[in-house]
Amino acid sequence: MKGILLAATLAIVGLGATATGIAAEAPRNVPYQIKPGVSATVQISGGAEQRVSVRVGNGPDQLLGTFDDETIDQVGSVDINHDGYSDLVLGQSGGSTQIIARLFLYRPQNGTFQEIQHPDNTSPCRGFVNPVIDPKNPVISVACRYGAASNGTEEYVLRADGTVHATSWSTQALFGLDNEQSELTYHFREDGSIASIDIDGDGSPLEGGIVPVSKLDLYDTPDVNTHPALAASQDEPLTVVALKPRDWLQVRYTGKSGQEVTKWVRYGDLRVDKHQYLPPTPVMEGLELTLFNYLGDWDDESGGRFTLRLDNRGTAPVELAAPRIWLLLINAQGDRIVHPLYQRNADTLAAGANTGLADDPIVWRKDEDGTFTYMVNNEGYSYVPLVPDLAPGKYRAAVIMTDPGNLAEPLYSNEVSFEFPFPKQPPRN
Repeated sequence: MKGILLAATLAIVGLGATATGIAAEAPRNVPYQIKPGVSATVQISGGAEQRVSVRVGNGPDQLLGTFDDETIDQVGSVDINHDGYSDLVLGQSGGSTQIIARLFLYRPQNGTFQEIQHPDNTSPCRGFVNPVIDPKNPVISVACRYGAASNGTEEYVLRADGTVHATSWSTQALFGLDNEQSELTYHFREDGSIASIDIDGDGSPLEGGIVPVSKLDLYDTPDVNTHPALAASQDEPLTVVALKPRDWLQVRYTGKSGQEVTKWVRYGDLRVDKHQYLPPTPVMEGLELTLFNYLGDWDDESGGRFTLRLDNRGTAPVELAAPRIWLLLINAQGDRIVHPLYQRNADTLAAGANTGLADDPIVWRKDEDGTFTYMVNNEGYSYVPLVPDLAPGKYRAAVIMTDPGNLAEPLYSNEVSFEFPFPKQPPRN
């Protein structure tokens, strides 16, 4: 199920009986028919905490639960489990087009109601939002919108015992230096574990689930300071099973031995083939990327700056659509680490001209997550971490520039050397 379902969709599945225009403090009685000859009355008592009860026929009141102060303005019935008895749906719209619903199964064997509990508050919608009931199968579909370009869907199968298990979720994620969000589709097993996560979108490097680079490092833990446990080769299959902030993906991989293992990969390693890197030689024509050696000598007048220049040594102008800047780090053991920095604006570099892509001090300041790290300014818009959380030691660094659709191959800078950690230089006023 794709797209966003609005409140009007609920009327299609039987949520047309609404109670509106009544003061929140006044009790409301809403009748509904369970089946011909069996009727019920839902009573909603107002206040800061709404209490909802139901009475079947002339039977006793059954408390369904309490709700927050958003008015319950959707009361409807639909046969969720297809047993011939209409079940109860209570919804709160809060004046928006999103209906947050709670679902209650009618149990004819004892005349009571059982709430269908939403199983996971980490899901895209975090509840039964705008639910749609499959007309033939015990399937509940959910759809929500929580941003201008962000939405989620969820699909659940209802078990006989009144619990549900997810079959799929979809949401979006923006990975390092991508222009557009990727569409994530989670697929689940019967026991609730993740079977796979599809990552789709324009230029997604894992579309089709195969390794796009010549060699992909696989780690035992999501830590750039550990030595890769093994490597996958180009065109070998990978299945993503989990995501971790800072662009780590957990994958299942079946190596040449035939044994399936679970490892971690960095998203940047899918975008940049770091194992194809060779220190470049000075060019006589074409583009040349220069990283100035200001990372190692902080006593120099320009020390402690990240400075990068691009020269066009060719005889024709070069168009750049969306150049992306990555830092390639090589530790003393020879392990290679790709770190995303930022994207630069479109530009046309005339023959013989050059442009400064960066010239910023390296400052010690708080990142978005509240932790201190070494950062550089991104053209006045924000600060970005210059390096990941590196272990102390000696490193070599080069810059890689990519521009999908405009540069046929990544462009590599010269190498510089430095010792980490840097001095902790505060931001300058």
